[in-house]
Amino acid sequence: MSGQAQETGLSTGAEWRIGWRIVLAAGVGAAAGLILYPFVASLFIQHHTAAFKWTRGEAAFASLASLIAGSLAPLVGRLADKIGVRPVIILGAIGFASACAGMSLQNGNIWLYYALTFLLVFFGLGTTSITWARPINAVFVRSRGLALSTALSSVTLTAAITPPLLNFVMQTYGWRAGWVMLGAMAVAGAAVGLLLLPKVKTRPEAMVNSFRLGEATRMPAFWLLVAGMFIINIPSGGLMAQMAALIGDKGFDGATVASVLSAFAISVFFGRLVAGFCLDRFPPQLVTFIAMGVPAAGCLMLLGQGGYMPLVIAGIALAGLSQGAEGDVGPFLIARYFGLKAFSTLMGCVNAAVVTGTGVGGVLFAQVHDFTGSYDLALWSGAGCFLVGALCFAAIGASRRQTMTENVPDQV
Repeated sequence: MSGQAQETGLSTGAEWRIGWRIVLAAGVGAAAGLILYPFVASLFIQHHTAAFKWTRGEAAFASLASLIAGSLAPLVGRLADKIGVRPVIILGAIGFASACAGMSLQNGNIWLYYALTFLLVFFGLGTTSITWARPINAVFVRSRGLALSTALSSVTLTAAITPPLLNFVMQTYGWRAGWVMLGAMAVAGAAVGLLLLPKVKTRPEAMVNSFRLGEATRMPAFWLLVAGMFIINIPSGGLMAQMAALIGDKGFDGATVASVLSAFAISVFFGRLVAGFCLDRFPPQLVTFIAMGVPAAGCLMLLGQGGYMPLVIAGIALAGLSQGAEGDVGPFLIARYFGLKAFSTLMGCVNAAVVTGTGVGGVLFAQVHDFTGSYDLALWSGAGCFLVGALCFAAIGASRRQTMTENVPDQV
């Protein structure tokens, strides 16, 4: 049944003719919201620890605030399913920017830092694929993977240029100005994206095999997807949260670290496009198994205290390729296997797993560094997590086929 929806309705070309503005709007809107934050968050760590005399472990406990906020993602998704994505995007962008403004005014109170991190992540959820992927999935069926990857790859383009620019702003005007810049980017991106977004009518083909929340959560495939996302984001979150510090510990200066972060963003861009292309043409479980298993080798390349730049770049690039693919996998698999009836709510559940895994990984990597003096133990554990997570994704297709039922397409 996985191909039924792809054999009916509009051609690929027709989908793009009627849906290109949706892809463009989602690309602009998502490019500067919460999705961008993990790419640049590690730049702030060294400034905060230096200014307020926090340890890396103390600062990393903000990831627990992210974890709590991320666990509320299904509520954000439910709200988007009920009232539409536009109000949720507006509220999310304004709340995210307000939290960034609060970050710029912090005085070293670590609990205030944790509270602001919670607000930043909670409101920022409204600017993610929980909202922006829904109109894409409502129109694109045949070329869904490529449409999602094209839109969400804009985040990686923004992430490629933002670290050096943000580093320049922080070096010139201070780290507080960096937070102001991040909040302003979120509001501007959401405003332009919503202006570009046309009124969207869901295609009947997009509703084939569409399940309600309760129905979807009784399927093993859904829990395999959630588990896979949680497990792979433990090392992904740890790497992203500590990337600047990890590379800096190898003896590279701030400008070089920012350049490596840009290289990471570029690899995420290519990983996202390649994954989107492949998801439309090959079995999703095979594509996801390969994409999520590759960064295990990247973790091993980052072991040790040496500063051999080609090996560091290769390890970071492999992690980036997987990170890019992950951005496509969630919205693609939910729409393909569970439909759009509860899309944003289910996407919220997946995002909760992502944020939770990211939060756990950020704390674990930092704590391992504080206790052992290096990231090696965390990197070995991360390689294992990537392999286990890849196996979860490989099992989704077989599990889903066992529980597949034929739904009558909803008329919208």
